[in-house]
Amino acid sequence: MPTTSGLRARPEIEALTAYRLRREALVKLNQNESPWDWPPELKDEVLRRVAARPWNRYPAVDSEALRQALAESCGVSPTMIAVTNGSNEAILALVSTYATGRRVVVTAPGYSMVAPLAVIGGATVQAVPLREDFSLDTEAMVAAVSSPEVAVTIIASPNNPTGNAFARPSLTAVLESARGLVVIDEAYAQFTAASFVGDLSRYGHLAIVRTFSKGFALAGVRVGWIIAGEAVLEAVRKALPPYNVNVFSQEAALVALQRPELVSGRVEALIAERRRLEDAVRAIDGVTTYPSQANFLLLRTRAPAADVFAGLLERGVLVRDVSRGPLLENCLRVTVGTHAENNQFLDALRASVRGRSA
Repeated sequence: MPTTSGLRARPEIEALTAYRLRREALVKLNQNESPWDWPPELKDEVLRRVAARPWNRYPAVDSEALRQALAESCGVSPTMIAVTNGSNEAILALVSTYATGRRVVVTAPGYSMVAPLAVIGGATVQAVPLREDFSLDTEAMVAAVSSPEVAVTIIASPNNPTGNAFARPSLTAVLESARGLVVIDEAYAQFTAASFVGDLSRYGHLAIVRTFSKGFALAGVRVGWIIAGEAVLEAVRKALPPYNVNVFSQEAALVALQRPELVSGRVEALIAERRRLEDAVRAIDGVTTYPSQANFLLLRTRAPAADVFAGLLERGVLVRDVSRGPLLENCLRVTVGTHAENNQFLDALRASVRGRSA
């Protein structure tokens, strides 16, 4: 009988750590999800639309209706949109198209899935550290991306887990210097005015990645998209599997785009709550918080972050311990929740900090 004893995964895959995350807590503030679920009437509308579609047939191969709606929303041609099964698939497709066997430049710290996705796509990774204030080290980035060995550069702005959007002149310098594709991950686009969509006509080697998981509150639906020039997307579509976005996900995303007042209202409410939370955290002795243009805050604690994390968890609040990342000693990332959840977090944080510094 055949066995698996002779099977060997690629060494670089063996070296990766599978994605695992603790999910149990009364107050869950660890994954940058929206704190508000969709209203029942909108869920019902999605279900009605899905029920009217034939389930025995494959969905539109290129999510045509959704692609058209996204193009209208973003102010670009539909030929500049590719819909993906979440933004991670978008990043993997871009790497697989342009960087297999070559080098990908990322920031450190940056979105934690980018480096593993680059490795899965067959690339090597070069991490360029941010400055101490989490701004882009423009000179170092320009030096890195100028190399002919670099096929793709991936920068999240606003950045995760630091929360800041990088200065436009710095990103422009990277675009002007890069020899390969530059990918700007705008996962938190709804929470900031900063965007490079308007620059796509100027830079043919620019691709922008977005998601429905954050501002649209559809993390469970798994829809992302790429905005790029036609030449880039003509190649990338060959790396995407056909029928990659199912009927349910397409319909849910369409409903979200057709309810801009709901999305914008919730985003405004979350930004107001983020500012309130930031002010309250700043008043706590032993905790530093950093400016954010996303739906989360980065905190640095005087006490060991692992101890504060444990104290929060003991009190029913789950955040993300990012303290092992570069420049992130004693740092925690907290998603902005509802008003009540944020109050519970603040109470737990005050108690945890007091308990660890006593």
